[in-house]
Amino acid sequence: MCWSGEASAAIAIAGLSSAYFLKKRGQPKEIYIPTAYFVLMEGLQAVTYTVVGECDSSFNSFLTYLAILHISFQPFFINMLGMEFVDKEVKKKISKYVYLICGITAVFCMARLFPLYDLFGRCELGTPLCSHMQTCAYRGEWHIGWDVLLNGFNESWKWYVFTAFLIPVLYGSWKWSLYHYIVGPLMASLTTADVNERPAVWCLFSTCIIALLVNTRLRNYANVKRWFTWKYLRGPAATTPPREPDGDCH
Repeated sequence: MCWSGEASAAIAIAGLSSAYFLKKRGQPKEIYIPTAYFVLMEGLQAVTYTVVGECDSSFNSFLTYLAILHISFQPFFINMLGMEFVDKEVKKKISKYVYLICGITAVFCMARLFPLYDLFGRCELGTPLCSHMQTCAYRGEWHIGWDVLLNGFNESWKWYVFTAFLIPVLYGSWKWSLYHYIVGPLMASLTTADVNERPAVWCLFSTCIIALLVNTRLRNYANVKRWFTWKYLRGPAATTPPREPDGDCH
């Protein structure tokens, strides 16, 4: 199997059309905005195919850096969607803290791009996206691979993994997290042995999220009715104030 820029462009157009369809149906922005964001990566990859493998091209490097920036902010949209599948009161209580963690994670992911090798060392070869030679988008086994000059901070993107997969489980969106894991990193690891190609494949397979969001019945399956942390996240239960006594004595 070999992917192409035309295929990525088609996926991007279909995905953006689905996001528009969800918006027109009156779905909340927390549903259609993540959909649009996820498929924008396919649009970026479609453009990248015009210079893929041209590692002396500054445009190639620029597009590779854009891909890393997209990846860095993905936890915002993963959790934006994840919080739609839990109790609304829980979402109201936790959303600002979840987004704060996502912001910290984005900074930690982008910090890997700075050449602070004396402070953090270099990334470990064999970990996702790591290169000691160049920053370049190249042809992988069947899709795009990204070589990126990274420092050793936030090695193996552990903050990304924590925020994208474990945080949703903590607030109860375990079905969404499991689904995302299966259609993302698991399927990517099964279809390519190149760890620098897996993030692009992961992003491609994550467009399966659209099928979940467009199909209301599938989306309902992702809803969680109860979770062990909710008694702590909801806070004290509301109590009904005592009724004032009537004016007349009986």
